[in-house]
Amino acid sequence: MMLRARRWVFFLAIFFAVFLGDLAAARAAAPGWALLDEVRSLTEKNYAGPIDQATLEAGAVRGLVESLGDPYSEYIAPEEMPAFASSLDEEYIGVGIVFQALDGWVVITNVVPGSPAARLGVTPGSVLVAVDGRPVGNLSLEEIGTLLGGKPGTYVDLTVTLPGSDSRRSYYLRRELIRPPVVSSRLLAGPVGYLYLRSFPYWAPEEVETALAGLEDQGARGLILDLRGNPGGYLDAALDTASLFLLRDKPVAQVMGRDKKVTVLRSRGPGQDLPLVVLVDRGTASAAEILAGALQANHAAILVGTRTYGKGALQTIFPLSNGGALKLTTAYYRTPAGQDIDGEGLKPDIEVTEGREQLDRALKILRAQIAPPLVAGNLACR
Repeated sequence: MMLRARRWVFFLAIFFAVFLGDLAAARAAAPGWALLDEVRSLTEKNYAGPIDQATLEAGAVRGLVESLGDPYSEYIAPEEMPAFASSLDEEYIGVGIVFQALDGWVVITNVVPGSPAARLGVTPGSVLVAVDGRPVGNLSLEEIGTLLGGKPGTYVDLTVTLPGSDSRRSYYLRRELIRPPVVSSRLLAGPVGYLYLRSFPYWAPEEVETALAGLEDQGARGLILDLRGNPGGYLDAALDTASLFLLRDKPVAQVMGRDKKVTVLRSRGPGQDLPLVVLVDRGTASAAEILAGALQANHAAILVGTRTYGKGALQTIFPLSNGGALKLTTAYYRTPAGQDIDGEGLKPDIEVTEGREQLDRALKILRAQIAPPLVAGNLACR
């Protein structure tokens, strides 16, 4: 028994010597991240299972970013970069068809205007049968998207048919950069121009400018800008879009960085002078809130709808040496009057909860503003 006890003491002494040696070595590693290096060193030397260094490093990076408690900051791994880049710009290489699975068929639900598919006459409602001769019936939508994508300038063969028809038709389409439109507009009775803005990619201001000019040419005397469900996008796109509605040098937003210094972003003009109502809801966020808040604070528009989402944080994308990226909140913005948006949102001037009623209220407001005034004593005698 005494011998066994001595052996256990010996083994424990060796264990603690090794453990303390590992601990000292880990603590001696980079003083700036002593605890992280300590855990890494102990794990590498003592963990009984397999260890993948890249996985450990990625996990540590994700944990670091997540510990900030910021829902908008994130680590993007190298393999996630293509999808991330596409989500930022909304543009892609393809032929310009939108499709979904319906009742066991792959149905083309929309065709992007001006795209290769639109130019050659592909119509919504067609059923996609094959891509380059490969049947798509058993493929996932992601796999079909991969087949349609590729290098710009290359060609892909689409085979389609119409529901209830036995005939098939092939389209030989050239892949190119597809930039889905983010603006739709039309003239309503009144005459009131209606402009829906879906998001804020970098080309949004150009589309808004073209739509505004078209509505004015059609005789619009008032405008409805629909930002409901708009999740935002690029800050510069919001600033340039605001400049289409606000006169030069009008404040658009206040931006505050980590140094607490406030920078005021201002309109570049030219602005416009038609009566304006902006529709907002809980889905109006980020850059859409910058635009709505700027128009409200400058008394350039009446906001109708419900309180907006409340994302007043701006992110910067930092490329990383491994091919990934770090998306990090680097500033916060407020309305021109200094009102916080992050976590608060914008309160509409007129609160209306139901979607159709929001549009009806906007029409009533504008038609009252642009109606010809009643003039007393307008009878003339000859």
